[in-house]
Amino acid sequence: MHSNVWSEAGSTYVAKRLEDGIEFLASTDSWFRPVNFYIGPDGALYLVDYYRPMIEHPEWTSSQHHHDSKELYIGGDKGRIYRIVPDSQPPLPMPTNIHLGKASDEDLVQQLANPNIWWRRTAQRLLVDRQSAGSSELLVRLFTESPSPLARLHALWTLEGLGKLDASLLEKALQGSEPGVRENAIRLAEPRLTSSPALVEELLEMGRDPNPKVRFQLLCTLGFVDTPQARAVQDKLLKNHIEDEWMQLAALSASSARASQYFEMARKSGLARMETKGRRSFFQKVCSVIGARQDVAEIQLVLNAVANTQSADSEWWRAASLEGLARGARAKSVDTAALKASQELLLKLFESRSNSVRSASLQLLKVIGLPAGPAQEKALKRAVADAADESANPELRADAVGLLGLGGFDNQAALFKRLVDPKEPEPVQAAAVRTLGQLKGEEIGTFLLAKWRTLPPHVRSEAADALESDPGRTRLLLNALKNEDVQSWALNFSQKSRLLMNQDPAIRDLARDLLEEKPGQREKVLKRYEAALDKEGDVSRGEQAFKRVCAKCHKKDGVGTEVGPDLGTVRNRPAPLLLSDILTPSKSIAQNYEAYVVELVSGGTHEGVMSAQTPATITLRREEGKEIVIPRKDIKRIYVANLSAMPEDLDKQVDVQQMADLLKFLTVAR
Repeated sequence: MHSNVWSEAGSTYVAKRLEDGIEFLASTDSWFRPVNFYIGPDGALYLVDYYRPMIEHPEWTSSQHHHDSKELYIGGDKGRIYRIVPDSQPPLPMPTNIHLGKASDEDLVQQLANPNIWWRRTAQRLLVDRQSAGSSELLVRLFTESPSPLARLHALWTLEGLGKLDASLLEKALQGSEPGVRENAIRLAEPRLTSSPALVEELLEMGRDPNPKVRFQLLCTLGFVDTPQARAVQDKLLKNHIEDEWMQLAALSASSARASQYFEMARKSGLARMETKGRRSFFQKVCSVIGARQDVAEIQLVLNAVANTQSADSEWWRAASLEGLARGARAKSVDTAALKASQELLLKLFESRSNSVRSASLQLLKVIGLPAGPAQEKALKRAVADAADESANPELRADAVGLLGLGGFDNQAALFKRLVDPKEPEPVQAAAVRTLGQLKGEEIGTFLLAKWRTLPPHVRSEAADALESDPGRTRLLLNALKNEDVQSWALNFSQKSRLLMNQDPAIRDLARDLLEEKPGQREKVLKRYEAALDKEGDVSRGEQAFKRVCAKCHKKDGVGTEVGPDLGTVRNRPAPLLLSDILTPSKSIAQNYEAYVVELVSGGTHEGVMSAQTPATITLRREEGKEIVIPRKDIKRIYVANLSAMPEDLDKQVDVQQMADLLKFLTVAR
């Protein structure tokens, strides 16, 4: 492709040659210049470049522009269409005399074999629009005689659009040599499965297809066939490709009633013998479906399997199953009365010597609650003793504090305060702060702020959440920020967002005065830190800076948490651009790592990077890999935030020399 530079209205764009299009390298314009690419009838690439200061969209347009704002239409008279042609000789001719609308059915059918997608799609659209009965025979002949896989593919879908696709032709397509044709034939077979046993038999023979896309589509489609033979093929496909997340989702796209069968299959077929990332993920997913269904018998099936298996090598799938149940149960209102037996069994599981099983059972107890009566009293009494036992396992003590948070714990506030102490392990302090946050009133806020400077980073984050959970405590936090008793960089993106978007106008205005930078201030910071580009960095010191500041949200060489992009991929990025990425992150947000804001029906908000999604829930990931699962029924509104989830005040935590060290660490191959 030609490499172009063009300038208009004070803007300069540079594009470089790519095999499949144009990549923008730089722009000096502050206006938003969205582009769309299309292949034209002449084979040239057409770039539609429209020139607007604002692109309206319900996810990111601010509320002040929702009501037919005139600003939405500024730039409507600007824009260009660029025709991009290859360097080959002779040059591509300009398209003229294109009259496909007047072409015969036979000519249109022949265009379905055209190597140019514009002609194929246009011809297919016209044939379907005409609904000409005479074109069916021509399409069948094209499918059987054309050497072009694309022609055969368009012939199938055009016949489908005409309502003339029969099962016998689909059988031939399923046996074809081209994977793309087989994949599409499987999709086209779905509405015919009940009326054509021969098609079902053909699908059952495709379980060993060598193409992964074909196998994926086959697993999706067989979910509509409820026979022992179809289930056997589905089970085999799933077991053979259990590490593929998409194959897991394809299997679970069948009726949710299959979930308990999949759980038993995974537990008894050998998948539970050895932990892998894919196997653990599948146990979580399938039990999430079971938890969302809230069928008492199915939940009891999982809990009994978890309770009756005690081997050390089973801890991973037992914990994953409980975690999945908790995630699914959060999606719906829980019938505590119906699950009373589950509550008592979960309390027994909470006594497990396995840290992961105990913690997972606590997650589920937080959803369905504690049973009333002697079982609860006994468990809470034991939890008080475990929480206070300085010689006990820190994870056990933290879970004991969490269990106390489910019961009547007001009289244990003194114990929790005693546990917020530098002498206590960090997990214990974090659990105590988290539980104190459930109490109301400013007294807890005063206590946490008095302890602020003694808290390790993770516990400090829990304390910030606790301070923001109560209006009175939120005001105390803002006063502490104003007095610099609390540093703004100690708050993560979610905590800052909750302050900046608080429903109380007074809180919101004060937060903006304290947390929002004045225009141009960030550019001054970037200018000051350019000195780091001339300093000699030290890799080992840079690694320490990464672990201290960046690892909460990024991974590199397997170290850290994957909330933002893996920084192992930025090794070849020029240092000046990397410096800008670090200090002005909202100017360049990596795709799939946008921060979302979720407004709840109850009035609160949650923020984070979008993670797993199910039909009933969404999951947001935050700093240190923390996740929050939100039932879709609780969502009032969801939209992408204008700011990156990465804090813009890293200069408060990293000086110029440390920045030089960090840049060295990020750009040196290891």
